[in-house]
Amino acid sequence: MKKSMILFTVFTLFFLVSCGGGSNENGGDTAPDGDTTDTGDSGDTTADTGDTAPDGDTGETETDADATDTGDIGPDADEGDTEDPALIQAYSVADAHAEAVSAEIVKANTRLGLNIFEKLAVGKHENIMISPLSISIAMVMAANGTENESLAEMKEVLGYGEMELPAVNEQFRELIASLVSADKDLVLEIANSIWLDDAIADEIKEEFIAVLEDSYDAELFEADFGDDATVELINSWVAEKTHGKIDKIIDGIGPESVMHLINAVYFKATWSVAFDKDATFNREFILSDGTKTDADYMGFFSNEKNMGITYGNYVISGQNVASVRIPYGRDAFAFYAYVANPDYGTPEDEVIGVDEIIGKIVEKGLEWYLSFAKHIDYTIRLPKFKFEYNKSLKNVFESLGLEKLFGSGGMSAAAPSLYVSGITHKTYIDVNEEGTEAAAVTDIDVGDTGDEGPNRFQGFYGKRPFFFFIRDERNGTILFMGKVERPEYEEWFLNFRFRSKVRNFY
Repeated sequence: MKKSMILFTVFTLFFLVSCGGGSNENGGDTAPDGDTTDTGDSGDTTADTGDTAPDGDTGETETDADATDTGDIGPDADEGDTEDPALIQAYSVADAHAEAVSAEIVKANTRLGLNIFEKLAVGKHENIMISPLSISIAMVMAANGTENESLAEMKEVLGYGEMELPAVNEQFRELIASLVSADKDLVLEIANSIWLDDAIADEIKEEFIAVLEDSYDAELFEADFGDDATVELINSWVAEKTHGKIDKIIDGIGPESVMHLINAVYFKATWSVAFDKDATFNREFILSDGTKTDADYMGFFSNEKNMGITYGNYVISGQNVASVRIPYGRDAFAFYAYVANPDYGTPEDEVIGVDEIIGKIVEKGLEWYLSFAKHIDYTIRLPKFKFEYNKSLKNVFESLGLEKLFGSGGMSAAAPSLYVSGITHKTYIDVNEEGTEAAAVTDIDVGDTGDEGPNRFQGFYGKRPFFFFIRDERNGTILFMGKVERPEYEEWFLNFRFRSKVRNFY
């Protein structure tokens, strides 16, 4: 189990450290010293990985945190935490559940998230974020209402292959339990609900409801879907479970709608070492089209506060890419980001774009980029950002090969004529000096057919669009995944005089 855990700590982060570039004979990417590394994707069997690690690294991470460490990290750590018996016990229970989650489930959920994200993000010059965790939970709840060919298709698209559905449910039970009391400096809440039209509630098979209640702790509600008050009830539940960050998931209920399966995720965590608020400064940000805007960059006055932060510098398509890993709380969860880091004099129209970075990560898998992370005393400049995102995922799943679920009888294991008519995904994220607050909601609408660059920066400088994700370091589960095309933050309190002073500091 430890070996699979290490594999998956290698599986959702992306880092490679060092500088330089070059191309191999196969047209792929090479490390600064020309070394090549052949680690493979978690799901790929091809020998050529294309990208290579810097300096011939062997994939050992120099600053990997022990997933069972119960204490804080960094200069601001509270020494008493490591001796608190209640915390030690809570972490031990949560970590045991995390270790029980199989590598196959984490791999499948991450691959699904990357496939969906690529289809939503590439070519779209907008801020985007999804929650692979939320989507996977909602879709597996729906899968319990499928059977025969529809179930086989669901398992294929979701990546669970030959796993039996009861085994998948048990794995998700472990996954959800692992996120409870995982860190005293982190709030992570997962809620699931089943909303039934009271007119057909008696027709829904009891076995379907029982599985969702047992494995996903889903709340069951029966309401009049013809009453506008039901819309308010559903949206109120969503607002409560996301602490008001997402206040609405549906605008109305369609005439064929008889069920809503909803997952909500709420996340709030403080950095292991908070950024210095007085060090935040305003400077330009280069958009994907080459035009420029301003962003508020976070940083530290003292490099000693970089303790626990991991940097990577590696080559994609012959160009340098920088990465950063910033831990939360006791280092069981972390934020990752990847951004182009061009050499001096590289024309802006030749700088690798965030979509190409995303494409490479989708192609090779996250763990390849996570296997070479190490700590280096580089500077970090991460822009603050806050945004919301809302998208229908039905067309995305159809493009991934899911068809029967959306046809009459697609959820016949729940009731004979049920099908999925829509999938809505909505997210929120706020990244600032203190930490991160994020939320996601996935709603599955079930219908009833009835009868029918400058000098290359030595460190991470997020001055161009970048890819990011938030990961459970214990087993590799990806909670959120996104890209920032335009970092905007509504609060800016520094006056021009102080801003100039901070700018001179950097």
